[in-house]
Amino acid sequence: MAWETRRGHLYYYRSVRRGGRVVKEYFGTGRVAELYAQLDALTLERRAIERQDRADERARYEALDARTLELIQLTDALVAVTLMAAGYHRHDRGAWRRRRDRPGPADEETD
Repeated sequence: MAWETRRGHLYYYRSVRRGGRVVKEYFGTGRVAELYAQLDALTLERRAIERQDRADERARYEALDARTLELIQLTDALVAVTLMAAGYHRHDRGAWRRRRDRPGPADEETD
């Protein structure tokens, strides 16, 4: 999308990719070329706005993901503390298992 001067006249061209090659489309001179130039400028502006909107949306989702991860980590810690208090231990970083040597709350006798 550029204006080029040839033989003292100003011509408007648009570069486009066709079949893996870049070719120039000719739009002429005068008012018609100016309108095509304005249309191309508006298209570029619209694309930039859409690109910024996508970046903003991606940032919002990343912030929500971070908060969700914090909540998951807090919940995991709360579950771990609760299970340890109930007499369980983590077996090789896998499943929670009840300790054999200590009775849990369900095993204690109440009066």
